[in-house]
Amino acid sequence: MAKSPQNKQWLANTLLVLGSLGFAVVVAEVALRLMRVSYPSFYQVDPQRGHSLIPNFTARWTHEGNGLVSINSDGLRDRHYEKEKPADAYRIVVLGDSFSEAIQVNEDETYWSAIEKNLASCAGLTGKTVEVINFGVGDYGTAQEYLTLRHHAIEYQPDLVLLQIFTGNDIVNNSRQLSPGDRLAPFWEEMEGKWQMKLDFRETMAYQRRDSAPRRLLYGLINRVRLLQVLNEAKRQWVTQRTLTTQQQANTDIIPALDFDVNLYREPTDPAWEQAWAATESLITATSQLSREEKADFLAVVISNPPQVYPDRQVREQLKQLGAENLFYPDQRLAQLGQKENFAVLTLAATMQQKADAEQSYWHGFDNTIPGVGHWNIQGHQLAGQLIGDRLCQMVTEKGK
Repeated sequence: MAKSPQNKQWLANTLLVLGSLGFAVVVAEVALRLMRVSYPSFYQVDPQRGHSLIPNFTARWTHEGNGLVSINSDGLRDRHYEKEKPADAYRIVVLGDSFSEAIQVNEDETYWSAIEKNLASCAGLTGKTVEVINFGVGDYGTAQEYLTLRHHAIEYQPDLVLLQIFTGNDIVNNSRQLSPGDRLAPFWEEMEGKWQMKLDFRETMAYQRRDSAPRRLLYGLINRVRLLQVLNEAKRQWVTQRTLTTQQQANTDIIPALDFDVNLYREPTDPAWEQAWAATESLITATSQLSREEKADFLAVVISNPPQVYPDRQVREQLKQLGAENLFYPDQRLAQLGQKENFAVLTLAATMQQKADAEQSYWHGFDNTIPGVGHWNIQGHQLAGQLIGDRLCQMVTEKGK
């Protein structure tokens, strides 16, 4: 039976609307790509560490800073390396969190890239090709870094293991009590006097949902379509704003922006903080021991956190008045741990604070964020790379004598 004129008109209108919507989506997608607007997710679920980087994925990060991020086939934010170490290579593997992942800057602007360049002229490495391989992943605690070394980084036959420690959240991330309730990660916990790695996050509904085929398919699609990324980011921002109190939304003072917790800067009295410190110290020690077992040297690098190096003495004095007895307490505590357990520790914050005051420089923060807050900017990475490179060259040279 022939279609009525009304049905034909309805079909024509429907096709016109769908065509217009399709055209609008294509125009919007092209425009977003031309404007370099993107909100990618670089992460996939991981049965050992909770999450890891997506192999063979490249995207630009503009939330904070502006970095072109390329992840290699082994899931590292770095160029490709063969696991079999060349005979003339001196290999350093870097374990760390978002400061080592460093998606805010380009690869050649990172501190680990600067280390590689600086060590090329180290007298103790004459005749060697220096390779600094980055295993850093955002939101990693020390438990995830330890597992990264045991199950992945060791395969690259390192001569030295560099553990980057960010006291701003590492101690909290190592505690089930202090870390966010939705944190899907392993925890290092003491049971009957023995420390054990707990992987019970894999049994949660949240992890299983994230690991489901529909979820992986959805986020794979989002990572390929800029318009979907914008919609997903709008949803994330809406949820974030709903969880903030009115006071938090209204408060633009630098003190709360520094994400300051007085408990980090004084001897712990709260049982949860005592446990968090105990787990952290045990994990760092275990990482140093595993490195030695694999015949690799070890260096723990305690990096700066924003309150420590904010280039305004008055702001730092305000922090002390709020209860921070010693901004360098976590650094000093970890340096003492190194002395006790016989591993090398390099702390950066004191030197970076001195240079920040002298030069009135911000080592954290970007043009599109609050100065002095957040991750290292290019200048922060370059200074850290210089300081770490100098210490590594000293270690290698002294060992060769």
